[in-house]
Amino acid sequence: MKDKFLNLINIKPEEFRMAFSLWILLAINTLVLELADVVATAGFISNLGAAAIPWLWVITTVIVIFATSGYLVLIDKFPRLNLVSWLMIGLAVIYLFLQMMFAFNVPDWISYPILYLVADQQLMILPLAFWALANDVYSVTESKRIFPIIASGAVIGGLLGNGLATLVTYFAENYSFGLSQIFIGTSIILIGSVVFLRLTFRGVTSKTRQSREADTNIRETINIGLDYFQNVPALKAVGVIMLCAGIVLTIVEFHFFVLIETSVNSDPIEFQRFLGYYKAIQTTGLLGFQYLVTSRVLSKVPLKNAFAVLPIVLTLSCLLTLGLPILLGVAAARFTARTFYVAWDDPARKALQGLIPDEKRGRISAFMDSYFITIATIIGSIGLILLQVLQNAEIISAQVATWSYLGFATVAAISGVIASIYLRKNFEVSMLNYRLARSKRKSVLDGIEF
Repeated sequence: MKDKFLNLINIKPEEFRMAFSLWILLAINTLVLELADVVATAGFISNLGAAAIPWLWVITTVIVIFATSGYLVLIDKFPRLNLVSWLMIGLAVIYLFLQMMFAFNVPDWISYPILYLVADQQLMILPLAFWALANDVYSVTESKRIFPIIASGAVIGGLLGNGLATLVTYFAENYSFGLSQIFIGTSIILIGSVVFLRLTFRGVTSKTRQSREADTNIRETINIGLDYFQNVPALKAVGVIMLCAGIVLTIVEFHFFVLIETSVNSDPIEFQRFLGYYKAIQTTGLLGFQYLVTSRVLSKVPLKNAFAVLPIVLTLSCLLTLGLPILLGVAAARFTARTFYVAWDDPARKALQGLIPDEKRGRISAFMDSYFITIATIIGSIGLILLQVLQNAEIISAQVATWSYLGFATVAAISGVIASIYLRKNFEVSMLNYRLARSKRKSVLDGIEF
């Protein structure tokens, strides 16, 4: 039975223990993240309105950039196992602090933005450390096959987190139950995860080379990232694709929240319940896609072709939003865009990052997975804010503002398609660049499938 299951998920018996442990850790982190994200989003929009969300995105994203910059300096100088442990313990402490804020009835316009900020940091920074740790364990060939399975842990965790967020709304209506209990629970879960992590890696010796650049600072780290993305055509194209994808996802997300707010009349309980149900359905779709499609198809698709999928899907999602501008159409567009971004493009990027030398992989991977998407979020949010200013000044109508930002998203998606064509044409040249080198920590026979 076990052999059949391992064959179904395309994992070898000797790989199962570590892969399953990493799967569990990712699931736990995502459970906590999704629960906090739904509660924070519903509480913020219900109290301040969807029109304020771009301002929050700009502020939180700028903070993410500074936090990520500090993280980039550390990621290749300390064992990735220690970094993941420290981050999870830090989050547990922060959630206990949030428990005190809600218990002492701190005003919603303070507490919910802080909660959103914490969830945003957790979304961007902890996965960077987690996947850097996973890249220490597996070769490039193994990662294309195993990472989609490990990534599905995020889907299960997301399903549980969103389901719990929905369940909380019923407890809040019928029992004396509040956010304080939630945050105590999440802190306990995170601390337990650290114990599980240390036990999993007990006796495991990492062969990854650590950076010996003692004087590394933020400027030096950013310069290293810029050097790779300016001089390796494949990485340059991936950066452009991520910029375009971030703009599209930001705008579609905003439009989605606007339509939900209108549908539930700004009721926080109904907003949280609807968002919880929707994201639970989305994570179920992600799970099926990762198990049945990504883990089997991605390993057979040349890496140079894998990055064309997301831009094409984003273009189709934008066209769907324009053609069916109601909640159903936007919900379907967001569903499709998010599914391919998480379930397809993310594992493809992780596989590409495996080509980067050990001592710089953490910084380059974090640069790829954070800076481009955060800069794109700022660009998209500023565009939305400018359109709101024009609308409030009665220079343009609400309908014109809506068509304008949806049109902007469509142009960004098409630009991503062009970048993917450039990547395909220049992929082989990029692989000859001295900046990319396969890891030497394993035998050259490890990547060969018999």
